[in-house]
Amino acid sequence: MPPVSEQLPPHYRRNFTAGLVHGVFFQASAALSSIHTVLPSLVTALTPAASAVGMMATLQSVGQVLPQLYTAYVVDRMARRKPLLLFIITFRFISFLLLAWMVYQFGLTQPMLVLGALLFLFGAFSLLGGMGSVVYADIFSRAIPARRRGRFAGMKQLFGYLLAILAGYFVKWVLGQPDRFPFPNNYAIILGASGATLAIALTGFALIKEPPAPDRRVIQHRNAIWSAAVQLFKSSRSLRILVLVQALIMLNLAIAPFFVIHAKKDLGIPPATVGIYLSLQMTGAALANIPWAWLSDHRGNRAVIIGIALTGLLTTLLALLTPASLSWLYGGVFILLGAAISGRSVGFANIILEMADDATRPVCVALRNSALLPIAIAPLLVGVLAQWVSYPALFAASAVIAFTALLLAIFRLPEPRHNPDVICSL
Repeated sequence: MPPVSEQLPPHYRRNFTAGLVHGVFFQASAALSSIHTVLPSLVTALTPAASAVGMMATLQSVGQVLPQLYTAYVVDRMARRKPLLLFIITFRFISFLLLAWMVYQFGLTQPMLVLGALLFLFGAFSLLGGMGSVVYADIFSRAIPARRRGRFAGMKQLFGYLLAILAGYFVKWVLGQPDRFPFPNNYAIILGASGATLAIALTGFALIKEPPAPDRRVIQHRNAIWSAAVQLFKSSRSLRILVLVQALIMLNLAIAPFFVIHAKKDLGIPPATVGIYLSLQMTGAALANIPWAWLSDHRGNRAVIIGIALTGLLTTLLALLTPASLSWLYGGVFILLGAAISGRSVGFANIILEMADDATRPVCVALRNSALLPIAIAPLLVGVLAQWVSYPALFAASAVIAFTALLLAIFRLPEPRHNPDVICSL
């Protein structure tokens, strides 16, 4: 039971439960269409060009941040923000069903058509997802109080990743039976399953009761978007340091989609091992959620970010040092990768909510993400570099970047929970 002094928002229990249903099945859907395992494997079945994998990861990164400042302006003027996110999730659901049909129908006869559709639709729902992340952060910052967000994120990801582990075995089962599920039927089945789990996530979000939005508006007209963003960025040293640390960690994780390609090309792993790697990644994420959630609630999200940087460093070092003769050890790369990605969803998602007051929060979230836009092209650059530079060399550079992020997080990043001087406001 919460302490007597802790004031919980209206409909807290309903929103907590509905939010868990949404988050758990959304995570399962994301696992079945993972940009780090399943989709790179599908793309390499359609084309041998590594740059196509980099393009997909770049579309995801750019789409997630490009529209966010304008979204903050739109959201700032909306009394009810839930319908916008319902539309975004519905579009993603329809996109996956359409992709599943196209892979089934044209995967063998017109692979470039399927690749084009995959890139287009993936870019479209990534762009809408960027809008949705602003709305999601705003709604749940009002629905879940600060000292409950760690356990909410932890439980959401714990059960989500447990379900995603089963998704990994499902992927292994489908891809491991080429006689029963030949290409392209195998990937069509996997994408269809991703759409089905997303439908359940949509139902969960539809049950959420949106708390009232604040009356104060921080962006009075469209032309004031950038001036408000610049003012906020210039006035908040803590926000600038957070952006720098997150940018370095994004650069470190930009190598992640190429771990599985390195394993297939250089270590000689069979295609079905992709499913095992997916399950290992989800296992690492699920197990790591316990310490991430505890750190977030009891020590603050700065401690989580330090842990992410350290985990990212260990991930790239293990990928760099694992020889082909010990390819079984390479599974540890995906365990650590899952831990780093799940920590990012707790630490960075929650610290920004505590760095802003209620009215400024949508702008603060959008500004932080928009400032990271130049880093979003990193996976594409890695894909291009991979044609001339070895994967071990890229892994070594990624390790140096992670180590730099770790030092900055330890010595320069403040913890906003107990320090009102770092709160952003306009």
